[in-house]
Amino acid sequence: MSEAHTADGNAVLINALSSSMRRTMNGMETVPGLVRQIIEEGSWRNFTSPRGEQVQHTTFESFVTAKPTRGLGYTIEELVRLLADEPETLAQIADLTGRSLTELQQDATDDPGTAVTATAPQQEALWRDPSDDLGATAGDQPLPEPDLNLDDPVDRDAYELRSVGKSGGWVWALKVARNVNAGAAGQSPEDGAFGARADCGKVSASEFARRIGWSTPRVMRYYRAWEQGINKLALPHFNELTPGHDVPLPAANTWSECFTPGRVSPDRADALTAGAHAAGLSVREVIYAAKSPGAMKAAILADESTAEAARSAVLERARNDQEYRAALARTIACEPVFRKETAVEARKAERAEYVRHAVTEGKIRTPAGQTIELAPSEKRDAKELLDVVDRPDATAEDITGAYEALQNIAARALEAAPDLQVQESRAQLTKALTAIAKGLQAIDPSHLTTAADDALKDKLVDLHKQITDLTAAVTGGDKRHLRVIGPKATGTDT
Repeated sequence: MSEAHTADGNAVLINALSSSMRRTMNGMETVPGLVRQIIEEGSWRNFTSPRGEQVQHTTFESFVTAKPTRGLGYTIEELVRLLADEPETLAQIADLTGRSLTELQQDATDDPGTAVTATAPQQEALWRDPSDDLGATAGDQPLPEPDLNLDDPVDRDAYELRSVGKSGGWVWALKVARNVNAGAAGQSPEDGAFGARADCGKVSASEFARRIGWSTPRVMRYYRAWEQGINKLALPHFNELTPGHDVPLPAANTWSECFTPGRVSPDRADALTAGAHAAGLSVREVIYAAKSPGAMKAAILADESTAEAARSAVLERARNDQEYRAALARTIACEPVFRKETAVEARKAERAEYVRHAVTEGKIRTPAGQTIELAPSEKRDAKELLDVVDRPDATAEDITGAYEALQNIAARALEAAPDLQVQESRAQLTKALTAIAKGLQAIDPSHLTTAADDALKDKLVDLHKQITDLTAAVTGGDKRHLRVIGPKATGTDT
């Protein structure tokens, strides 16, 4: 902490944060920034209370949990829930408390304070403002806001959310579910003193958001969480809920199954949630990663371990998703640098598999495709070559050397067995002549006659000569030609 950060100067930040957490919660505009500044400047360690007392804390947790005005009067779990949409700040808190980010978020999710029953007294205890200390509230302006009527059950829920802040998942979702009519999106505050009302007394999501001091999308995230609870946990339908109506709530550990933090579409959220559960990760972490593709890209480009994790994920996705695999293949095929590297790696893989097959089968293939049994000593040599190929740091030269070593074994075996050598030559010739025959069969004579020029004719003549010479070599020089048979003689000379 620099000299400029005096105890009195730190007190300004601490008091501003305490006041913001205690009074408004208006969209969380000021609280996250103040928490970050207090952490980065170390203001929480030493400050002056409103009563003029010098307050010192050796741990961040003692600062958070100490009663106002010596601290914030919250638990770490409550603070984490308060900052649930601020991953960077949560990471700073995790560092200060010696916990991982996942552990910190899990502790907040599993906090017994979020397990709420249907009884009103328990809910009232949960929603109690932890800063009700008289010394902490001295000099504050009274609540509620002027446009809220606490005799109205909708306004009462809005007041509790506005003044207390983030205190737990299912309680919030119930307050939204029983007060919001999602079909009344067009309603606005101008429709009446408290907004247009549905027959059951509910208001639109935008109107309820106005009364809490939230954004409409944030309200709708809790509305959709209750909707997921209807489908997954048999919670009461929206039509069964009215303002002020309490119902039994699920266990706190079910919240992550239904709530989607951040602006993610429901279909996408379901997929991300399933992926998080399959990987054993926090749903919140996975969704935050998916919401920040730019940050994800920067991390991949800057950090080798992140890039390796991304490569592994891309390959796993490609193996299980045919469309994604095809798109990935097209991308590689369209990039010259990828095409070149792919050809090199494909040859390496093919040659490595040749060595691996020789060891597992005890046989090697000749260039023409014949199979030769390896002698015991040759099998041992092949095993040593495979050890070279399977090394993580094996280079293309290492793999080529192992491949060529086995090819030399095949060549020596052919030289030692004349019959095999003859079969090898026959197989190679057959392969070559078959390829030539297929090429000739693909030529349409009608196209040839119209397209042939002098150069093409010369090529055909040379090819004909080569075929004739080869035929003569095979037949021992016995060149047999078809002779032209003229018309049958009639006995009359012309």
